Amino acid sequence: MGQLGTGPFKPIISFRFLKERYTTLLHSENVMEQMQAKFVLEILEANPVLISGTSTPEGFNAYTKEIDQIMSFLFPSVLTDNEIKAAVYPYSNQSFYISNRFKQINANTTSDTSEVFQKLFKDSDESINLMTYAIILNEYYGFNVDFGRPKHLNLDDGSGNLKSYRVTFNADFMEMYPNENAIEITPDILDELLTNAHDLNVWNHYFPENSWTIEGFGILNMIDVTLDHQIDEFKSHLIQPGKEVFQNIIQDLRKIFGIHDLQVGSYKVDGNKLSLPFEKGLGTLSINKNDTLSCNNYACKHIYKQLFKDHVPTVISNVERYYKKNNGNKLSKTLLAKNLKSVILLPVKIDGDLKFIIELAAYKVNQLNAINMVKLDTIMPFIMSYSRRSITEYENEISAVIQNECTSIHPAVQWRFVEEASAYIQNRNLGKSANFKEIVFENVQPLYGQIDVVGSSEARNHAIKSDLNQALEDAKLALQELLQNDRMPFYEQLIYLIDKHVFELKAEFHSSTEQEIHLFFDKKILPLFRHLDKSEQETPAVNAFLKALDPESHSLYVARKNYDDTLNLINTKLGNFLDKKQEQAQTIFPHYFEKFKTDGIEHNMYVGQSIAEHGNYHPSVLYNLRLWQLQVMCEMEAMYYEQQKELLVSLDVASLILVYEGPLTIRYRIDEKHFDVDGAYNVRYEMIKKRIDKAFIKGTNERLTQPHKLCVVYASNEIEQEYLNYFEFLQSKNYIGNTVEIVELEELQGASGIKAIRAEINQNLQREETLFSIADLERSH
Repeated sequence: MGQLGTGPFKPIISFRFLKERYTTLLHSENVMEQMQAKFVLEILEANPVLISGTSTPEGFNAYTKEIDQIMSFLFPSVLTDNEIKAAVYPYSNQSFYISNRFKQINANTTSDTSEVFQKLFKDSDESINLMTYAIILNEYYGFNVDFGRPKHLNLDDGSGNLKSYRVTFNADFMEMYPNENAIEITPDILDELLTNAHDLNVWNHYFPENSWTIEGFGILNMIDVTLDHQIDEFKSHLIQPGKEVFQNIIQDLRKIFGIHDLQVGSYKVDGNKLSLPFEKGLGTLSINKNDTLSCNNYACKHIYKQLFKDHVPTVISNVERYYKKNNGNKLSKTLLAKNLKSVILLPVKIDGDLKFIIELAAYKVNQLNAINMVKLDTIMPFIMSYSRRSITEYENEISAVIQNECTSIHPAVQWRFVEEASAYIQNRNLGKSANFKEIVFENVQPLYGQIDVVGSSEARNHAIKSDLNQALEDAKLALQELLQNDRMPFYEQLIYLIDKHVFELKAEFHSSTEQEIHLFFDKKILPLFRHLDKSEQETPAVNAFLKALDPESHSLYVARKNYDDTLNLINTKLGNFLDKKQEQAQTIFPHYFEKFKTDGIEHNMYVGQSIAEHGNYHPSVLYNLRLWQLQVMCEMEAMYYEQQKELLVSLDVASLILVYEGPLTIRYRIDEKHFDVDGAYNVRYEMIKKRIDKAFIKGTNERLTQPHKLCVVYASNEIEQEYLNYFEFLQSKNYIGNTVEIVELEELQGASGIKAIRAEINQNLQREETLFSIADLERSH
């Protein structure tokens, strides 16, 4: 009878349990239910075989007319074209009554429905059908055994499309009961069965052939869940890594919308700028590759408001009509050029900011419309989650490109590097040559300043001489101690050489002197002292000498360490102070800033329209930054002298600013990982920077830079007057003392006619919490 296989079950096809149900309906308060029950019971009483049952389909099918009449109540004719329903023999994959919708599916599918039904109960021909066993264990014995599995069928609809159905099995009109040879299933036997769930021999042992009867019939109900299944596949593909997943996502969207040639694209939204997508494998539909578009000129005012202001999905169901209505605007022209007749534009926001637009387009008018756009509601949360992850991955990729191609980038110019990195990735994804181009900022105004340790070379050399002299004296004392115990001529020779080095060190110090003394220690003194230190001979002075040496340099490092520690502390304090003040300066207008630690702190600033991602540059920005620079330089030097007493070595500092007229061009050198001024003429600026701190006042031997004085170097009368005004204002704020002088510098290589304003810094100035501004200066006049 087309059963699933031999086993413990003896099938009987009957309507006995259906008769019991209709018997109870004779007493229903519903008149129609009473009439149905009376009609069915009359048929069954007239045909008792349908109640007692038969074990063969042939015997059951002899009553086809009566069966059809009875089943018409379980399969209402008004629902037969919609419901997917089938009545099946017990423990069988064969049906004896099906709905019209089921017949249509069965006629169209290329699958064998009998084989498909078998899949409801078994994973394969070799596996065990556990469903019936589970019913016996749970319903008859009261055990709680979970053999449940998702009941889904996938059927080909005959057009190459796979339809998914969820199946439920109604066993209300079916029962199982034991025969005489049935074995009582105890908890211990249940444990053995569950332990060996996939061993057919164990099941056959406790469920012998024909030990149970399965009587009645079952009803299968199927629900089309193709869309749900397609959405599940879409979600699965969204979480898969790799760029190749896009083709799967596109196919998923085509299935969800039922449009086999649906086109999918996207584009980025960066402020008011629209650009190509960053995802490889996903093109753009409504923007051409060479287009330079903003949100304003992308489409009509209505779509501009919906997409870029309200951030709501937009549908154009008839692009041709939209084209005529809006006089052939850019959006409609681009779509029609690609023969796209209907489109959905879906804005995607991440953390409140619009990041990109997803495009869905079809080749037929009204294929995409406001009705089927509702399908997006179900998948939007997953699109948002995927988009957030994609944005993060993209930003990480950009950071990686920048980090690899450049180095740490100042925030004010980060946007330009992001722009170039984005172009790099897009070109690579399009198969083009991917080169990270040099970053250039034209027409920028430079600001340079430094606060330098005065006489740093002399202080460093003094510390080196002090350590060398001390090391020589300590080594001499150790050798003299050795001579008291052992009158060796070699010791006397070493003492003679030490005296000679001490004399030379006091007479004249230069780099070769330091090298010669270090070589003397490395070749003569240290090998001897280390040998004696390991011997049994007691040499306290030698031991003390070796312990006093620095473990890394193997030399005496005391005075030099004090100098180095002092210089590091100076640089740290000044650098931290400048960084903090720079945060305030960025609020004036975004500008590039970098600082260098040498024997003090140098800083470069560049400001101009080309550096600013947003906002409009105005000359007043430069004036405010120049005033900021003067304010901060005064505060830095005053702060230094306020804390000078905490330093191990007392050092003086001097402050200097270079004012360069006219704009420059700076270029980021990828090979050197930093910005340089560009062009032969602009190099003059760098040359002046390197020489002015060592410059002398013309006709004198006096250095320009002096402690407690701020020097501003310039070349024109206009700059001179501008800075005199600044200094007058700073005097009113008690930042500058009474002494303000103008001096001319000796001619520098590559520059002549250089002048400087030198102003006395008030070391007791009271720092202002707010920034000075040009508006403050104008009010003071």
